Order: sequence, then structure tokens, then C-alpha cells
Amino acid sequence: MKKLIPIILILNILVFSCGSDSSSDEFLSSTNIYEMSDVTSVGWKMKKGFEIAEFPESTDARWGFYGPDGREVAVIRYPTVELANTNGLQAAQEQTEYIEPIEGITAYGDKVEKTTCRGFADYPPPYKVTQEKNLGINKTFLLNKNNFIEDAIDTINADCPRREPFYRNYLIEGNIVLLGELLRKEDLQMVDAFLEEMAIKIREGKE
Repeated sequence: MKKLIPIILILNILVFSCGSDSSSDEFLSSTNIYEMSDVTSVGWKMKKGFEIAEFPESTDARWGFYGPDGREVAVIRYPTVELANTNGLQAAQEQTEYIEPIEGITAYGDKVEKTTCRGFADYPPPYKVTQEKNLGINKTFLLNKNNFIEDAIDTINADCPRREPFYRNYLIEGNIVLLGELLRKEDLQMVDAFLEEMAIKIREGKE
């Protein structure tokens, strides 16, 4: 029995060490204080600010494009790391809030400013389209691939089956919050990896 005790201890150590490796790859934010120029220096092309959303105590809130695919990434900057991890965290959660679709249409929270149509790529045809009211015709038609069931339709509006938050994931690095666009044919893990790579480049540029 005494000979078994060392073996059990060794096995426990091995199990514990293997389990601890699972968290070793998690992104850990630094305590760096960045300027917007630190973000643009890695190739982020800063564009405009938000039109509706408000971010209390932030110093900057802009969106732009980054990476070979031109992914849109928004940056919210705060004067301190603490504010980024409190106010910034709340802002990020609000702007990326995804809700299970209600009747296939609404899939975003009340505070989300930017939304995008996801339904057409995910749902098979037919798509629902409605004629312009100024034509004097109030009918709904079905679009089966590129063919209309009824002829003589001049102007149509396609109803989006489902709208989602444009920014689906976020990451906090130092005093900045990064919001990442979900591209077509991607999953959320790919957005996470993209934001982590961008954050690491920003951090390395500061060192």
C-alpha cells in the first residue's frame, strides 16, 4: 500500500498539469495606455465615429478597417484601464448583443447601433420581396433564385429575413476595446483569433 502512494501522487500531478494547460492560451490584457495613433500604426484605417451609440467616459469611439480582408473593427478608447474594463466592457457587450431571432427577424439588442443582414446567405430560397407602394400594387411575391413567380415586376424591396449585430465579438487590451465584424463563412472563434492577433500587434508596437 505504501508503494502505491507515490504512484498516486505522481498521477495527480500529471492530471493537474495537463488540466492547467487548457487556460495557458487565453488572451490576457496588458495594463498599457494607448493612443489612437498606436492602433493606426499597425495598419488600422480609422474612419468615422458612431452616430447614435454613446460611450460614457470614453475619449474616442471610431470604426475603421483592418487586415487583408478589410474587416471592420471599431475601437473605443478610455483614459484608464479600469474604465475600459468596466464602462468599456458594458459598451462592448451592448454593441455585440446577439439575441435568438424572434420570427427570424430580430436578433440584436436595443443598444446595438450597427446591424447587418445575415438571412439571405443562411436561408434557402424563396426569398420574400414586396413591390414599391408607389406602383399602386400591394402584393408579396416570392423570388426563387433569379426568377419571379409573377411577371411584370419593376421595382422591388427585399425583406431581410434576419438582422444581427454587425460586431459580434470584442476584446479589451489595456485601455482600448476592440469590436470585430463577423465575416461571411466565419465562426466566432475566427473573430476572436483575429482580434487577439491585432491586439498583440498593437501591444508589441508599444513596447
